[in-house]
Amino acid sequence: MMKYQFSKLSILTSIALLSMPLLALAAPNPIPSETDRKTIASLNATLQQNPRDVDAHIQRGLLHARLDQNLPAIADYTEVIRIDPNHALAYNNRAVAKLNLKDYWGAYLDYSQVVRIRPEQAITYNNRATARHQLGDCKGAIADLRIAAELFRLQGDTLNQQRTLTNLKYFQKSKKR
Repeated sequence: MMKYQFSKLSILTSIALLSMPLLALAAPNPIPSETDRKTIASLNATLQQNPRDVDAHIQRGLLHARLDQNLPAIADYTEVIRIDPNHALAYNNRAVAKLNLKDYWGAYLDYSQVVRIRPEQAITYNNRATARHQLGDCKGAIADLRIAAELFRLQGDTLNQQRTLTNLKYFQKSKKR
């Protein structure tokens, strides 16, 4: 149970720490408001006119994710990836939704795609470490955290570097157990 609580905390922390506008997820609200319903209807209409509208898929995916509707969010991000196989944001957001569903292997694969597309993005290594740790790959998780800490250091982001080093210590302790 502690392992899952840490991963959920790490995911939320990682999202909050994101220094670039990669994610715009808010706390889940499972009951759609009237505004949410209207926004989804508007996005549905947009996508009916232009099914290849990447921005509309991303926006609808973000809305579904905010409403804790992970499967529809994944469907939207998957469509973006089908349209643009190098869309880092779609892979990243789909990975977050997969982590929420405890699909750690799927999250790992998606984060690996983000690393391929944007290897300088430190937060992705941190997030992939969470998926690897949940898969029992402590060695890989530790390696990812070391890369993340170094990238944060090189980018002058000492706060996130320190947080990553704290996660690294936790993962190293759990490896010894």
